[in-house]
Amino acid sequence: MWPEQWRTQLRTRWCTQTSTRTPQDYQPRGTVDRDWLIEQYVHCHRTLPDLAREKGMSTSNMARWAKTHSIPLRPRGSASHNQALRAADEAGRAPRILRPALTGRGAGERLSRFAAASAHPSLSAAAAVLGLNTFTLVAQINRIERELGGPLLVRAERGRPMTLTPLGKKVLKAIRKMQDNTMP
Repeated sequence: MWPEQWRTQLRTRWCTQTSTRTPQDYQPRGTVDRDWLIEQYVHCHRTLPDLAREKGMSTSNMARWAKTHSIPLRPRGSASHNQALRAADEAGRAPRILRPALTGRGAGERLSRFAAASAHPSLSAAAAVLGLNTFTLVAQINRIERELGGPLLVRAERGRPMTLTPLGKKVLKAIRKMQDNTMP
């Protein structure tokens, strides 16, 4: 095992020869202005790695700033993120109770599946009718419960069918209202 100072000297020499920045060269993480990030990322379609280089920070740190400023990230490899922006706009028009669950891909489909599953006596029966694996349906409902901050269903137990909680009833009503408003 090499002594620590040798490793540090070797690392510094290698970084100097390859034009790589050493850890002591990094500047402390700064703040990223929301308006600047929207202008550069959304309107100018610059990539997060490019913006991160400009600000002297990591790409993941720049992504955290985008999340902090509620700027939807483009899917990987996509030059445009109109779909992500459209989803954010639709979430803004949805009933307030559903907004936290309308994030990420497939959010609307998850809510529709919850609404469909609520009419069945158990999640297993609902999954069979919906043509899904039970684990998939359970995972999606668990995600919605986590996003909305409480249980939506009292799960079925021996001889007792699954029922909606008070929060589940409010969410189901909001989903139905949203579905009615989107139907032509």
